[in-house]
Amino acid sequence: MGITGTLSSDQLDSFNSQGYLVIESFASPEDIESMMKRMDKLLDDFDYTTVSVFSTKNQQRLTDDYFYQSAENISFFFEEKAFGDDGSLKKPKQLSINKVGHALHELDPVFKGFSSSEKVSGLLFSLGYKKPVIVQSMYIFKVYF
Repeated sequence: MGITGTLSSDQLDSFNSQGYLVIESFASPEDIESMMKRMDKLLDDFDYTTVSVFSTKNQQRLTDDYFYQSAENISFFFEEKAFGDDGSLKKPKQLSINKVGHALHELDPVFKGFSSSEKVSGLLFSLGYKKPVIVQSMYIFKVYF
């Protein structure tokens, strides 16, 4: 894959037949470091007085206004087992977050820079998108309890 994000014919064939594509080293080490440092800062500044827990098992979010309003914000979602019976975090918040989303690509300059880069747009155009629009972005943490 070139610097502009153009996919090879083999990559396109793989995507079209499998429905997904793994691209090794798509983001540069500098891009990754920049986004990780920015997320560290966002987490440090995050005050978790409003709590939303992300669950793949319990999809009942009918009363979770925080979740519904997250589309236009940078929102933080905790792991299912992050809180003890007394309501306090079992571990530091940096180890208790499941994901951060959904408008990182719009509201944060570091994530917006990567999301709107020529590399990303080139990838989307290679896949045949005419006017690609990012509707959601997430930073997913891999922490195990």
